[in-house]
Amino acid sequence: MNNEEFIKVLADSTKTKSPPSSRSLSDKQLGDGASFQPEENDDFIALDFRTVNTPSCGEWITDNRDFQKGKYQKGDRKYDYFDFDWRLVNNDLFITIKINILNSHDCAHDVFHNDAADIVPSMSGMQWAHVFKPCKKNIGAVCARTAISTFFVYKNVFVKVRAIPILPESSPLRDILSEWTAEALIPKSPNGDPWDMVIAEWIYSILKTASRFKVFPAEPSPR
Repeated sequence: MNNEEFIKVLADSTKTKSPPSSRSLSDKQLGDGASFQPEENDDFIALDFRTVNTPSCGEWITDNRDFQKGKYQKGDRKYDYFDFDWRLVNNDLFITIKINILNSHDCAHDVFHNDAADIVPSMSGMQWAHVFKPCKKNIGAVCARTAISTFFVYKNVFVKVRAIPILPESSPLRDILSEWTAEALIPKSPNGDPWDMVIAEWIYSILKTASRFKVFPAEPSPR
């Protein structure tokens, strides 16, 4: 992309558009029928993501994983959860993966909406290029995207993947990449899909084959 093309795409991407509301992931924005799909709520996933192999789609220089347990307040009750923060870095990408595994399917849905609401106030006062949009592929009960993030819920698990390209210092994009950058400016994976979506699909494939529990365990289960 030459300078003139870059300037045109950037100008198009920053045309004024009202930001989405804090409860922004409506059927209208995500497509008809995009509310949470029905799931079997009689079992839980409790996979220990510290035991999952690094994705094979890149040669990762950094693979850092943090874990903690906590309580999620919903009404008068507190629910246990496992929280995994995973950082992957190679020469081209900085990827953050947040995985919340909760002792409640409803709480996982709440975290999904709360995460969307957190993005909106932090971007207030800026020009908006895009609102949340549905994922092109069917992932979990519901899946949404910004320009550089994919987040979804599957059963009692909330996942958010953020993929930030590592660009040369001379790149005009280096300091402006954000959730609402025009997607045309974001480098894609070799198969043409956004990197955040590639990693999200990979995590979803792991969750679909993870062990199920009738009772949420006290500790996460190794793969």
